[in-house]
Amino acid sequence: MFLEEYLDDFYYDLVMDNYTEEYLQSLDAENFKKIYHLLESYGFYFIEDIILNYIEIFTMDYDEVNKRILIIKEMLGDNFVKMIGRNMQYLNLITGYDTEE
Repeated sequence: MFLEEYLDDFYYDLVMDNYTEEYLQSLDAENFKKIYHLLESYGFYFIEDIILNYIEIFTMDYDEVNKRILIIKEMLGDNFVKMIGRNMQYLNLITGYDTEE
C-alpha cells in the first residue's frame, strides 16, 4: 500500500487499525501525494498525525484544501501551523465539519 511511503511503522499500524482496508485501498495515491506535498509546503510538521486523524483531507480537491488552508492562515496569522499543531480541531475548517457551508 502506498501509505507506507509516508508513514513509519508505528503510524502505519495505527492507520491500519483506525480505517478499514477497503477505505484505504480506495484512496487516490496521486491526490494523496499532492495534498501531502501541499501540507509540507506550508510547514506542517505533524502530517503523520493528520493522516491518522483527518485522512479525509487527502481525499479532497487540492485547490479546495489550499483555499481552506489560506482561510485558516488569515484567521490565525503567521503562526497558524504551530497553532494547528497545538489544537488540531482547526483542521475541521478544512474538512468542513465545523463550517456552515
